[in-house]
Amino acid sequence: MADLDDERLLQDPVLRLKAALHAACGKICEQLQTQSNVTVDKQVVAAIGDITFQQIGTFCQDLDAFAKHGKRTTINTDDVRLLCRRNPGLLDKVDDFQRVLKPSKATNRSTTNRTNVSSRYDDHNVDITVVESSSDMDDIN
Repeated sequence: MADLDDERLLQDPVLRLKAALHAACGKICEQLQTQSNVTVDKQVVAAIGDITFQQIGTFCQDLDAFAKHGKRTTINTDDVRLLCRRNPGLLDKVDDFQRVLKPSKATNRSTTNRTNVSSRYDDHNVDITVVESSSDMDDIN
């Protein structure tokens, strides 16, 4: 049964993403526990992961709707800003991030070689960890 779950997890990118999100939520909760005198139940960690996954799905649908409303097939920063309109703190962070990227964006446009456009994101530490087996999920649950 565990082999079947492992195989399904490796083949389904949505399950892998969900497992990685649960792992990240578990690590954040572990950090919270070590920094303060708070204990986080494993069911709470799982609930936070599920709610976060659902919220990301809603964000994706909203961003898609904003782009379609603008008669575009590509989601741009204006769509992201519109998504964040009810959260001023998050909107400020998005604006700051956009200001950091603008100089790099102008540099990339001036060159003819666009093969390494993603390099403008290299300065931002984004870590995505994918859980490789269901035994890693047991550590979270």
